[in-house]
Amino acid sequence: MKGISFMKLSCSEAAELCEKAEYKEVSLREKIKLKLHLYFCRMCKNYYQDNKKLSGLLKKADLKACSHQEKENFKEKIKQENSQVSNQQKKH
Repeated sequence: MKGISFMKLSCSEAAELCEKAEYKEVSLREKIKLKLHLYFCRMCKNYYQDNKKLSGLLKKADLKACSHQEKENFKEKIKQENSQVSNQQKKH
């Protein structure tokens, strides 16, 4: 068993590789180590499959991020609304 000990992964290492695998950032050696770990560890296999499903759903949802300017506009609007609420509370 000593010969393949370099192929062992902890569950936390496997989780990291699952994340990297979603973005195609794993080397061939890491991919093999992950597949071996997933073969023996049911919990990590479920995590890997759930992570894959979630990534697929996010791609399907076609979510768009706000631009920097839009974020700044939202922040300013929230500050203004908070200020108005504060002023109204002080009056009562």
